Amino acid sequence: MSRKTIDFGEHLDRYIDLAVKQGGYKTEAEYLRYLVRKDEERNRAFLITKADIQEGLESGTSPKIRTSEEIVTFAKKRALRKTDVKPHG
Repeated sequence: MSRKTIDFGEHLDRYIDLAVKQGGYKTEAEYLRYLVRKDEERNRAFLITKADIQEGLESGTSPKIRTSEEIVTFAKKRALRKTDVKPHG
């Protein structure tokens, strides 16, 4: 595993210490790895959404007129299939 040296500054250093204590993390490194993983997940979801939008733009208009609720429901189902995320509830 590689090592990184990062200077966060006083304010962020205090925030990280507090987040570790209140968040139940064992170390600062554990907390920072968690943040990087969450950022990676968010970026992956963004890229999937961006690709879906581009695909939609390139596909032209739909012959079937749908309500906004139908479109949102369809998009959510499609996103769940692409990310293999199970819906809550």
